[in-house]
Amino acid sequence: MAELERDKVFDIVRNELNNDMDPLKIIELLSEGIKIVGDRFEKKEYFLAELITGGDIFETIFQEIKPALEKRKADTKIQGTIVIGTVKGDVHDIGKNIVKTILMASGFRVKDLGVDVPAEKFVESVKNQNVKILGLSALLTIAIDSVEELIEILKKENLRDNVKIIIGGSAFNENIAKNLDVDAFGSNPMEAVKFCQKYIK
Repeated sequence: MAELERDKVFDIVRNELNNDMDPLKIIELLSEGIKIVGDRFEKKEYFLAELITGGDIFETIFQEIKPALEKRKADTKIQGTIVIGTVKGDVHDIGKNIVKTILMASGFRVKDLGVDVPAEKFVESVKNQNVKILGLSALLTIAIDSVEELIEILKKENLRDNVKIIIGGSAFNENIAKNLDVDAFGSNPMEAVKFCQKYIK
C-alpha cells in the first residue's frame, strides 16, 4: 500500500478475504500503508498525485471489502453515536473515512460532517444531538488552530465536560493532544475504536 502497488494490494486483499481474514484487520493494515503515504507527503517525498493515488486505491479496494464489513456490522450490536469530521482549514478525508468505516463495522452509528468543518458545526452537534464523542481529523498542521477554537467555544458554552474529544491524523501527536486538552489521540484507527468502546461502556 505504501508503495502504491495497486495490483499487489488487490491480490493480497482478495486472498485474505477468501481465507476469511477479519475485514477490520485488513483495513487496519491498509490504513498503516496509507499513514506512510501521508507521512511521505508531509516530508515532500510524495506529492499530491501520490496522495490522490493512495486514496483512490483505498476507496476502490473498499468495495472489495464492503460485503464482509456489512456482514460483520449486521452481527454487531449498536454501541452508540459518534460525530466525526475533518476540521476547518483541511479538506483531507482519507484517514477520516478509514476511521468511519471501522467504527461502523464495530457497531457505532457515525454522523460524518465532512471536511473543512467549522467549530460551530461540531458545537451544534453537541448541543442539539446530545453527542458524547467528537472525532476530529486533520492532515495539515494549520488545522490545529481550528481545534483550539472548537475547545474554547465548548468551554465558553459550558459544554466541554459533556463530550469526549479524540483527534487523529498526521497533524497531531501525543504532545499536541496534551497541549490541546483533548481526551485522546489515536495514532491508528483501531486505537480510536478502542477509545470509543471504552467511553461508551
